[in-house]
Amino acid sequence: MRDADDLLRKGRAWVPVLKSAVLFVLPLPLLLAWVVTLIAGDVGRFAAVSGALAAFFGAGVLTWRGLVAQARYYLGERLDPPAVPLKLVSAVLTGLGAALAAAAGGHGILSMSVFAVLAVAGYFAFYGRDPRRKRIELPAVGGVDRVAVTAQLKQAYGRLQGIEAAARAIAVPEFVERLQRIIRIGKQILAEIERDPRDASRARRFLNLYLDSAERVTGEYARTHRQIRHRPLENNFRQLLIEMEQTFEAQHRKLLDNDVMNLDAEIEVLNARLKHEGVD
Repeated sequence: MRDADDLLRKGRAWVPVLKSAVLFVLPLPLLLAWVVTLIAGDVGRFAAVSGALAAFFGAGVLTWRGLVAQARYYLGERLDPPAVPLKLVSAVLTGLGAALAAAAGGHGILSMSVFAVLAVAGYFAFYGRDPRRKRIELPAVGGVDRVAVTAQLKQAYGRLQGIEAAARAIAVPEFVERLQRIIRIGKQILAEIERDPRDASRARRFLNLYLDSAERVTGEYARTHRQIRHRPLENNFRQLLIEMEQTFEAQHRKLLDNDVMNLDAEIEVLNARLKHEGVD
């Protein structure tokens, strides 16, 4: 049941993946042209149609992979989008497919170019661009493992993305606004750590424990909120959001003040509540 609820929450992020089917459906009429040119023995047009089909279907496969990776990235399930810009490659293949289809129809170079440009523009209008990889460039600081801190920051950004994805599934404007503020403060905290990697050790409980619990509880509420809405549940979650926002603000202030001893204890208490109480 929990797995089914989890899939339900993530469904909205995965819906765009279905759009990749367009690149498999639209070229289907070319299959008829492929058969006709094969029977007619028209080698030139047969090659053009075959190339167009291969380009469109290849674009469809790459687009599907790109949209899957994008969904996982936006949900915080992977730290980075694909290194290869799959949508860009797919757009080029789509343009190539359109040009070859135009060539098979007897069009000249100019018309082929126009079809290709329109196809590429239409592709980006429909699918959008590849998500940009978050660049984390830490200054060299003695005694700091930049590789480890970079991994921590990527995980933290992923958890903030998970909170953001859950917020999109919540229909209560007040909660969405609170979560947006929490996310904004969270990004400020991570930006502070990027400026001074030594802050990663000062914010270790926040990075390793608290963000994970905050993402889990937000996701839990997004799931239960779809199924049931009652005042006690909303009041409990509202109080948790208030405490989460206060803790995020406190973490930011403490990083600026380089004073984390008291905050560590506060985070432990609230993290325990997030773990044991959730939104029940």
